[in-house]
Amino acid sequence: MKNITLTALAAAALLQTAMAAGTCGTQSCGKDTPCCVKGYCNSNAMYCMPINCEAANSYSPSSCWDTAHCVNANVNFASANSFAQIADYNGDPSTAAFVSQFEPSNAKQANGELELTLVKQGDGKGFGATVINTRAIQYGTVSTVMRSGSSAGGVVSSFIIRNDAIGDEIDFEFVGADKATVQSNYYWHDQLDYTKMIKSPVLSDTTTNYHTYAIQWTPDKIDWLVDNKSFRTVSRAETWDSSSNTFKFPDAEAYVSYSIWDGGSGAKGTSDWAGGAIPWGSAPFVMSVKSLTIDCYYKGNETTYTPPASAGKDDEDSESEESSEDDEEESSSSKSSTSKSNTSKTKTSTSADDGADEESDVGEDDGQDDGNQVPVPTGNIVAGTAFEIESSSSGARSLAVSVGGIVSALVATYLF
Repeated sequence: MKNITLTALAAAALLQTAMAAGTCGTQSCGKDTPCCVKGYCNSNAMYCMPINCEAANSYSPSSCWDTAHCVNANVNFASANSFAQIADYNGDPSTAAFVSQFEPSNAKQANGELELTLVKQGDGKGFGATVINTRAIQYGTVSTVMRSGSSAGGVVSSFIIRNDAIGDEIDFEFVGADKATVQSNYYWHDQLDYTKMIKSPVLSDTTTNYHTYAIQWTPDKIDWLVDNKSFRTVSRAETWDSSSNTFKFPDAEAYVSYSIWDGGSGAKGTSDWAGGAIPWGSAPFVMSVKSLTIDCYYKGNETTYTPPASAGKDDEDSESEESSEDDEEESSSSKSSTSKSNTSKTKTSTSADDGADEESDVGEDDGQDDGNQVPVPTGNIVAGTAFEIESSSSGARSLAVSVGGIVSALVATYLF
């Protein structure tokens, strides 16, 4: 009996070790390359930033870097600490307010500003750029001074706030088909309703003139402003959907980002919206950003984030329930909040593989957040024991009993 029990205890220890690492594609990430993104393991920012990192599939759930939360900021893109290439970013947001999302990178600091360029690839499609804030924000005002790079049909520029894992987004988008306006829209849980798009009043050419674009986002409403004048307001109340008993209002912690991408090579709906195929003879296409001001709704500090009890929830809900839900949401979603700022916003469907697609699937979790789950490998862990774990359609990521419970039961058996 003693030998059997010790064997079972050893099996439990093996199970506990197996639970420490999830499966990243066809491999398991190790200590030296602990962070998983779409089947690959590495230790750099592209893999370990919470924007992309898959906590449940990494070496351990804590392998992904912690989410840095909002602090008030005035970002001057002429300054050294305003931007870094993602390969050079070490996870400290004080060293870079924004990082590039792609390698090779078409984003750089030049002429006292941040420049994002769309270039033509060998296949005739454009390869763009996305830069993303290294801090997440949940409500507040973001205001930027910039000019669009969409100087010809097919070129799309954007300034957005987005949570890539949940699918909430608030945006400004510029299309080459119309250089005299900017488009505003918002999405909830990736429910893409383009009929809600509203254009700004006529502006001076958005590709040759700098304008100030601002989003004021509170738990109750969203305002879009150009040059300090509001042209659109959406209240939380008007997003009520009686069929689902839900306010379809963006409220998840998210990231600010800028991007330029090729909409003209997308599906017909996307291409028509963007202004058709890009006339590459009109290049270069450069989006230029001078500055960004961030005024956080919740006044945190470098490491903490503590919204008030009624933060951003429905007035009809109880405040005690709201507080609990908010804390749980922050804990579970902070590591999977990611900006989907650079991958093709497919008006019908577009390729996510050509680098120009500004709303790619990097870091996408289909709305599911695995940040706090303990991954368990598929298949039988220890054959012939009473606690074999069979693979399932969900990837066998849940256990009927805990390792601690197993060990306790085995110890009790041994003592008996």
